[in-house]
Amino acid sequence: MSSLFETLCQVLPLLARFSCGFATVVRPSDLCRKTVDGEGNDLNDYPLENYKGFDKAIQSTQPLLIPSKISNIFNLFIPLGDCLLILNNAGHVGLADKLKATFEEAVPLIARVTGGEAVLFDREGIRFFSVEPDGRASNKGLGQFTYLGKRAMELGRPVIGPSLLEEGALAVRIPITDDFGLGFNNVVSVKQKKLLAAGSRRDGTRYTFSDIVGQSEAILSCIQQAHQVAGTSSTVLACGETGTGKELFVQSIHNSSQQSRGPFVAVNCGAIPSSLMESQLFGYEAGAFTGAQKQGQQGFFEQASGGTLFLDEISEMSLELQSRLLRVLQERELVRIGGKKTIPLNVRVIASTNVDLWHMVTSGKFRQDLYYRLNVVELWIPPLRERVEDIPLLVRNFIDQFRANFGSFVQDIADDALDCLISYPWPGNVRELRNCLERIMNLTTHEVIQLKDIPVVIRKGGATQAYAPAKTPADSGPLEAAVANPDSRHILGVAPQNPFDDKASYSAPQGTFLKGPTQAVERTLILQALEKSAYNRRLAAGLLGISTTTLWRKMKRLRISPGS
Repeated sequence: MSSLFETLCQVLPLLARFSCGFATVVRPSDLCRKTVDGEGNDLNDYPLENYKGFDKAIQSTQPLLIPSKISNIFNLFIPLGDCLLILNNAGHVGLADKLKATFEEAVPLIARVTGGEAVLFDREGIRFFSVEPDGRASNKGLGQFTYLGKRAMELGRPVIGPSLLEEGALAVRIPITDDFGLGFNNVVSVKQKKLLAAGSRRDGTRYTFSDIVGQSEAILSCIQQAHQVAGTSSTVLACGETGTGKELFVQSIHNSSQQSRGPFVAVNCGAIPSSLMESQLFGYEAGAFTGAQKQGQQGFFEQASGGTLFLDEISEMSLELQSRLLRVLQERELVRIGGKKTIPLNVRVIASTNVDLWHMVTSGKFRQDLYYRLNVVELWIPPLRERVEDIPLLVRNFIDQFRANFGSFVQDIADDALDCLISYPWPGNVRELRNCLERIMNLTTHEVIQLKDIPVVIRKGGATQAYAPAKTPADSGPLEAAVANPDSRHILGVAPQNPFDDKASYSAPQGTFLKGPTQAVERTLILQALEKSAYNRRLAAGLLGISTTTLWRKMKRLRISPGS
């Protein structure tokens, strides 16, 4: 035997352990050979035919790496002098199989601990093993594609994102090997938290004025008004389009008020069936109706005693219930359903709406007396399109939030991508912007968000016309007509010399005589309407025959401050 052959025989156990498989040295001239496994065991009866490519390798003077007959196993042939060294990774496949089997045993435990389902998926993101939150094996979703799983395998690092099964839940996908990964979510625990919160009806408030992002004149003016309102106990009506952040302001008012140490009870008037709303609001005595609890039950008004009752989507309340609510607000006391005892109330009421309540009043869908009772102080939250200068601040704030929540690597946004977001009309306001950034943060692969990462509908500007508010009859009222034709006669009150005298009603006006430049006419009329209505924009808009949104836009253009 040559000294080289003997030397290679001595190091074979180390080489086999290093390659995580078998190691063989063979002298082609006489086929003298020695084979060992990763644990140093002699396998001299191991057939050379098992090394696919052996015949080709003994004819080559260069190292060769040839796939084996078994998937993911490779044979490495290295010619050394008169010897041929052969290594493979057969043991690696065995370890991968053992690792996969270990995770299949661990996945049920992971599901039970995290409070959600847990799955294993392959390199393409296809589920091949799934368990329920209680640890039981399940066929649910087997063979289905998971995008987060595919993304994790491509990136080679964990990926976290919102679960599609429950709002507020998170899903995590972790690559374990090149062949499979682990995924789990916390759907069950999130559902349980929601049920507990709904059962107690005492929602914790976590927002304060410091959480409101923006430096525009519109939002700063709104914050200033809300600060002033917080110092009183007056009823507030928060108005604004969907997604503008009405509850953010409502919670901030509560947390800055004298009622901050009391409970904050939020009620979605559109989510509770009208048949149940009365008993939920005002409570009931034992035996008041079939199915009533034996001990009776407090209503939301009593639960909010000493604190704030937030009536969200107040426009969804039925007319019949509006009458009962009006009496409670006027008398500051209530009687439970089925009861006789009068219960005094010490609670501040804040309502919110995303529709024009005054329009509902004029159409007979909302009580006028309740409207005035709720609208003691009106807080109008501006839409995002009227505070576009705040979009860069909001975008970077959301990037920071999601980077902390998701462990994302995204740091910033490119200028052209930011310009695209600024130019979009955002019909869903801040909520839509937040959801857009969350989607981008989940899908982007760059540290800086690029223009191509922006959803196509945003890049194309969206269906801007489709999202534009419909032109209502109010928008073509006396103010619009006066501006369009200053020399014509219109009536804004009962007397041309004083269009807003005490005899004028707070309904759509009839017209007056106008002359003068367009902007001067607009400014004069708006200031007169604001003064007449004590700077209540809703009433001022009614006097002018335009919508509140149109009035706000004109005030901003003409630089008329809300309290000037």
